[in-house]
Amino acid sequence: MIMDDTLREGMQAPGLAFSLNEKEKLAELLHNSGIKKAMVSYPAAHKSEIESTELIIKKHYFDEVYALGRTLKSDIDLIDSTGANISLHLPFHIDNMKNIGDNIKYASGKDKKLEVALVDIDQYSIDELIKIAGIIDSSGADVIQIPDTKGITNPGNYGKIISDIKNSVKAEIEIHCHNDYGYSIANAIEGIKSGADYVDTTIFGIGERNGISDSMVISNFLNMHNIEKIDVDNLMRAYNYLFELIISKAGINFFVNNYPFYGKNSAVHTAGTHVSFNEIFKGNDYSVNVYTGKSMVRKILENNGIKVDEDKLINIVNKIKDLSADTGLTVKVDEIIKIAGEYQ
Repeated sequence: MIMDDTLREGMQAPGLAFSLNEKEKLAELLHNSGIKKAMVSYPAAHKSEIESTELIIKKHYFDEVYALGRTLKSDIDLIDSTGANISLHLPFHIDNMKNIGDNIKYASGKDKKLEVALVDIDQYSIDELIKIAGIIDSSGADVIQIPDTKGITNPGNYGKIISDIKNSVKAEIEIHCHNDYGYSIANAIEGIKSGADYVDTTIFGIGERNGISDSMVISNFLNMHNIEKIDVDNLMRAYNYLFELIISKAGINFFVNNYPFYGKNSAVHTAGTHVSFNEIFKGNDYSVNVYTGKSMVRKILENNGIKVDEDKLINIVNKIKDLSADTGLTVKVDEIIKIAGEYQ
């Protein structure tokens, strides 16, 4: 069992964005804690994601560095160019599994370790999950990630899903448990007990909406059961550093807003991909940083009575991402409206 700290997920926490120096510092602190594997970026989102990936690899903070993308050859090539191992996520709606399998095979030929996430698992029966996992496995993935994307899976059921898939494939299994309803720790522990090889965590459990499993809690569990050794004293230094960043960027109310179910972060979206699937991810509040996309910005502008054509929208989105990357902050609605005004 290896704990995988996903910096990329943490950077999707509502109200937060990070500069290159802040990302590097967090990577260094996690390295000092004994964490050996990390998901650090989404290179297709913005050039700053490429830069941070290359820097973290250059500094040798982790034994294994991954960057995330879609099952598209363009994303695969971009990740490969950074030097990172390749992590891919399936689309939320699968229209052509053969094409996806072909692209996974393409990624497996890149001479990098390859993991593939089977997203939004609650939409499938266990037989369907095993079938899709089998295609991912036979297409050359080294690791299959099983995310509870909406955080709604019953822990007992999640453990059985992990066990059944683990017994049906040769690939290793990674678990990724969201905390919208407060189930992430229970699901992570059930997944570990059911044979998962990797568990995703973040500091304070932050991430998209209410985040995922908390690094300190899972570290304590792994240490207590002699599964993996994490230096919790050094990990605490990472918590203290991130706490100060959160207070300066989002304020103390972030922790109230991030509370499962009750906190309003459960209805706030950062990833542009999620906004495109509003039948899956409910809520109309957005946190805008480099992970935003055209669908999100279009909705924000339309909500404020502004319509722009596609070419202008692309320019607006790019400028918003540049602003967030340069400042290490999220971009507010009034700033988005001001940027859009430059293209009217």
